[in-house]
Amino acid sequence: MMHDHLAALLLRGGGGQLRAVHGAAVKLGCLASTYLCNNLLLSYRSRGLLSDARSLFDEMPRRNVVSWSVLISASSRLSALAEALSLFAEMLRRGIRESCDRPNSFAVCALVAGCARVKDAVTGEQMHDFAVKLGVDEDESVAGALVDMYAKCGRVGSSWRVLALTSQRNVMSWTSMIACLINHGGSGYRDTAIVLFKKMLILKVCPTNATFSCIMKVFDVPELLPGGKQVHGCLVKMGTEMDPALGTALMAMYGRCGGMDEIAKLACRISHDAFSKTALLVAYARNRCNMEAVGVFQDMLVENMPIDHSTITSLLQVCSSLGQLRPIKEVHCYALKNLFKLDTLLLNAIITVYGRCGDIVSAETAFDIYEIKDTISWTALLTCYVQNGLSQEALFFFREMVQKGLGSSVYCVTSALRACSSIANFSCGWQIHSRVVKLGIDDDNSVENALVTMYAKCGAVRSALKIFNSISNKGIISWNALITSFSQHGNELAAIQLFDMMQEEAVCPDDYTFVGLLSSCSRMGLVAEGCEYFEQMKVMYDLEPKMEHYTCMVDLFARAGRFYDAMRFIDAMPCQPDQLVWEALLASCRVHANVELGRLAAKKILEIRPEDPSPYIILSSIYASIDMWDEKAQNRTVFNFRQVRKDMGSNQRDALEFSDGIFDALQVGAT
Repeated sequence: MMHDHLAALLLRGGGGQLRAVHGAAVKLGCLASTYLCNNLLLSYRSRGLLSDARSLFDEMPRRNVVSWSVLISASSRLSALAEALSLFAEMLRRGIRESCDRPNSFAVCALVAGCARVKDAVTGEQMHDFAVKLGVDEDESVAGALVDMYAKCGRVGSSWRVLALTSQRNVMSWTSMIACLINHGGSGYRDTAIVLFKKMLILKVCPTNATFSCIMKVFDVPELLPGGKQVHGCLVKMGTEMDPALGTALMAMYGRCGGMDEIAKLACRISHDAFSKTALLVAYARNRCNMEAVGVFQDMLVENMPIDHSTITSLLQVCSSLGQLRPIKEVHCYALKNLFKLDTLLLNAIITVYGRCGDIVSAETAFDIYEIKDTISWTALLTCYVQNGLSQEALFFFREMVQKGLGSSVYCVTSALRACSSIANFSCGWQIHSRVVKLGIDDDNSVENALVTMYAKCGAVRSALKIFNSISNKGIISWNALITSFSQHGNELAAIQLFDMMQEEAVCPDDYTFVGLLSSCSRMGLVAEGCEYFEQMKVMYDLEPKMEHYTCMVDLFARAGRFYDAMRFIDAMPCQPDQLVWEALLASCRVHANVELGRLAAKKILEIRPEDPSPYIILSSIYASIDMWDEKAQNRTVFNFRQVRKDMGSNQRDALEFSDGIFDALQVGAT
């Protein structure tokens, strides 16, 4: 029969002449064949021609459950969920009125999938009720679609209940539940996701590539690298084919966990696409493999792979870690030239890297140009001001954020408090503290630490101690802030006692802790105790001393008048002493009127910074204190002569730079 021939033509791949077949069916009167019409509907659905499918459906003289299901599925797949629901409701009415076939599991599954696609949990729950009434909720495909729908809508409990009550679970159900636990559950749910994955293996449910890609998201810190390796070994043992999507998930996992050796091996074994290359670049950038990340970017350019916003953001991170401003500007220009539009995440990254490299003007320009800015954009520029010592500007900017209703996040508040700490602005800090209490974020650990630091830097030790005592989970930042506060404001004994409390509570000190501790010992003249703490730092806590610690030790010996020990300590330093070390020695020479050592310290400072006038001033003070007036006068003459030469050299240099600038301008004008 003719309708069978036309249907066979469609099945053999004659869909390219879909409308021609449809037209022939109309002319030959073959639309009476429900079988042919259903095949035409399927062809229209596969090509996304919903209006044509609906027209054919309306022309059909006889429809069966397949006809309704195909059109409902087509409408749902093409995001016409309202039309799909309307068709479903009409099918139910006709089924009751005309005793026709009721909706089957295919139609219900299609509608549930449509709800998942648009994340409509309310309609999804209604479809769940219909599935129960129709008796298809136990169907494997329907149960899997329900688990997936609740998962994509973030309904962890509902998704779990469906999975638990379903006797027939397919791999889609397991994968959807694992994805729901990872994407929408808290950190505690991730352990449950691993348990679920293990149960799949025990029940011999073979994970798909999507399952493996999903479970890889659990492993996101270096401590979980062994678990990630075990899952990788599992998929290799099961003979799972490594497609680019799974390779991308594996490289992202190893990047988060710091498995750079595994990434290098994996990158050579998989076929790459733009997503896998981007994942490789992100992994290198995250682990500070800067040159490797740049090499991946160059490969992407050579291979004409599409560059997206995440690639540019990671590349900016690489440039920021290198501390070079020029590459940042080049990447910024490339993004402006090649990306259709910069999204907010990329804008925030641009502002952040300019701030880290100290280019405040470029950060402000990037912020002002783009109209679409979120709270993170404002916070990024606020942080930029604080990082570069523009604390007053940061506070004005924070006030503007508050006026716009944007200054309520924890990050904004902590940045503003850091600005108050830098300039010891107690009044402003107290006002921000009041705002913190009104916002109800005063129990946030980072805010509490910022408040302790702010009050400590402003000299309000009692307020700092009060907040410190109220913190339930005291971190090293809180302890350091209070130790430094006590040390700087004359409570050196309290600082040492606080360090003893730290040890009793098993809080491990860091470099900054010992700076405050050694400073306290220096001010109190506790030479033996200071030497003991310095030794503990290296032996007990495996902390390598920095220049700040060496400076504190030199200050400790010199304040006590033990200049021989100070010089012996300087000679034994594993690195060259910087200006601060010699300044600490020179200051104590002034107190103890040690002329010879004072001259040596002043000479060393001038070798490092010839333009610094402070050595001359302190040396003159030492001469005056012991009535060496001729030496003082000579020292003053040398200082004045050097100042004149410095000013002349500065003027000549400025004139030379100006002439070079004029020359360049003329050259540009000539071309």
